[in-house]
Amino acid sequence: MDLGEILRVLRKRWLVVVPMFVLALGLGVTAFFVVPNTYESYTTVSLLSSSMKTEVATKGNDNPFMTFDSSLIATADFLGRSLQSTDSVEELKRQGVTEKYAVALADGAQGPFLTFTVTGSDKAHVLRSTATLAKFANERLTAIQQQNGVKTQDMIRMTEIVPPQTPETKAKKKIEIVLAATGGMIALTLLVTFVMESVSRNKARRQSGEPKSSTGTLTEPDRVARPALPASASATVTTLSPPSSRPAPIQVVWSEVPLDSTVVLDMDKGGKTELIERVEETDQTVVLKMPVKPTGDKGSANGRRGSR
Repeated sequence: MDLGEILRVLRKRWLVVVPMFVLALGLGVTAFFVVPNTYESYTTVSLLSSSMKTEVATKGNDNPFMTFDSSLIATADFLGRSLQSTDSVEELKRQGVTEKYAVALADGAQGPFLTFTVTGSDKAHVLRSTATLAKFANERLTAIQQQNGVKTQDMIRMTEIVPPQTPETKAKKKIEIVLAATGGMIALTLLVTFVMESVSRNKARRQSGEPKSSTGTLTEPDRVARPALPASASATVTTLSPPSSRPAPIQVVWSEVPLDSTVVLDMDKGGKTELIERVEETDQTVVLKMPVKPTGDKGSANGRRGSR
C-alpha cells in the first residue's frame, strides 16, 4: 500500500479518523496540564583536611585549602555511598526529604567535591530538601568519624562550595509523557481505520462472489459452462470475421484434456493463436486457455490429442 492509497483510505474513513485525531490532540493537551512539572535543585560541598594535618603539612599554616590530597577524594566517595544507603534514605524521609536525590563526585572534579541533586514536583519543597540533604551529609561525616574514635582535631571537615540553587524546571519527562499519549492515540486511530477498511473490502468481495485472490483458480460457473472433452474426441473452433465496422474480438477457447495426453494445434489460414496458458491442473485433467484472434474471412483452431 503506497502513500496515495493510505490517504484515500483515511479520506474515506474520515468519520472515524477525524474524531479520533481530535481525541488524540485533546489527550495530549490534557496530559500537558495534568502531569506536574519536575523541578531540580543541587548543591556542591567540599571535604577539608583536619586542622592537625593541615598544620603538619603546611608547617604551621592552618589554611585547609592548601592541602587537598588524594585521601580526601576517597573519603568523599565513601561518604557518597553511605548517603545512598537504605538507612540514610529512611532517615532523610523522616527529616522531610521525600523526593528522589543523588550524590556523586562533581563532574570534572580534581578534588573531594560532592554534588547533591534533588528532583521533585514541589518547587519550594525541593529547595528545602536540598538544604536538608547537605546538612545531613555533614552530620553523617562527623558521626562516622566519631564511631571510629577519631579525635576532634583530626576529623575531616565539610564546607559548602555552591549553596542550594533555585530549582529549575525539567520539561523532558513531561514532554515524553505528552508525546507518548498523543502518539499512542494516533497509532490506535490508524490501526482501527485500516482494520475497518480490510473488513469492509473482504465483506464486499464475498457478497460479489469475487475470488479472494487472482491465482488462476476457476469458479464453479466456469466448470459448468465448459464441459470436458472426451478422451478420443478433437475440438474444432471456427471463427467468422466480424463486421468491418467493429474491431476483431479475441475469442477464448477452453479445453480440458487428460494429463496423459498431448495437445497439438493445427492452424488454418485464417486463425492465429497468440498464447496457450495452463490455468488449472487437477488429478485427472489439465485446463488450457487459448485466445484465438481471427485475422481473415475464416479461421479455425483444431485441437488434436494423441497418447504420449
